[in-house]
Amino acid sequence: MSKIHSAWLFMCKHKYIITIILIALIVGVVDEDSFLNRHPRRVRIETLKSEITNYKNQYAEADSKIRELESNPKAVEKIARERYHMKRADEDVFVFVGEEPETTETAEE
Repeated sequence: MSKIHSAWLFMCKHKYIITIILIALIVGVVDEDSFLNRHPRRVRIETLKSEITNYKNQYAEADSKIRELESNPKAVEKIARERYHMKRADEDVFVFVGEEPETTETAEE
C-alpha cells in the first residue's frame, strides 16, 4: 500500500508537469495531426504545388496554341498536314514510317 500511496503523492505533487508531458506526447506522437505526420504532408504539399505550376504552364501553352489556331488558318493547315496526313486535291503525300531506335539503359553497379 505504501507504493501506491507514494505514487499518488508524487502525482499530486507534480500534477502540472505530468499533465504537460502527457499533452506533449499526445500532440507530438499520438494525435492525427502530430509532428510526425506533418513532415510527409508538407512534402506532399510542395510536390502538389510544383505539379500545379507545371499544369498551369501546360495550360498556358495549350491556350496560346488554340488562340493561334483560331486566328491563323495556315496553322490549322500545318497541323492537318503534319498530324493527320491530309493533302490538297492536287498533291500526293508520302509517309515514311521508320523504326524508332531502342533505348538501352545500362545499370550502374
